[in-house]
Amino acid sequence: MKLKLKPCQVEQVAVTYLDQMHHELKNELVANDIDPYLDSTGVVDVTRSIIAIEVIMRELMFEDVYFIWKLENGVEL
Repeated sequence: MKLKLKPCQVEQVAVTYLDQMHHELKNELVANDIDPYLDSTGVVDVTRSIIAIEVIMRELMFEDVYFIWKLENGVEL
């Protein structure tokens, strides 16, 4: 099966996937705060991944939509 997406659909798939990944990584940090299981390198890697996703989301989303998303889902570091 071959699927052909329009550029705006590809962008929406990317935003949806990154949003889900961001949510899962954020949950990892919360779980690690409750019961630490990551070493310091793991925490740094997860934190860097979250920051990278937020930077990419800022580029992919309209500014006003990004700021709403950031307020609702962003991680305060």
